[in-house]
Amino acid sequence: MRLSPERIAGLARLLVEQLTASHMVEPVLERKALATSLEHIMTEELMAEDRINLEAKELMRKYDVEIAKGQLNEHQLFQMIKKQLLKKKDVIL
Repeated sequence: MRLSPERIAGLARLLVEQLTASHMVEPVLERKALATSLEHIMTEELMAEDRINLEAKELMRKYDVEIAKGQLNEHQLFQMIKKQLLKKKDVIL
């Protein structure tokens, strides 16, 4: 994941504080419980991107020879495969 668990927890707390202070949400749970729930959701979403990236890298192995010969651009191929996986799995990042 690109963000540490501590950073995700901090962002979740900050979001809850700002949303409740601006009266955009009216929490039915105590703020700490709401922040913890939001932290878990954010972590799962970030892990989904990690899983997509891993799957894209595994699929790229089929093209190792072409990449080594310079026939395919590794970065472009990764982006293309990742985009296709996101669409196939109906994931929005």
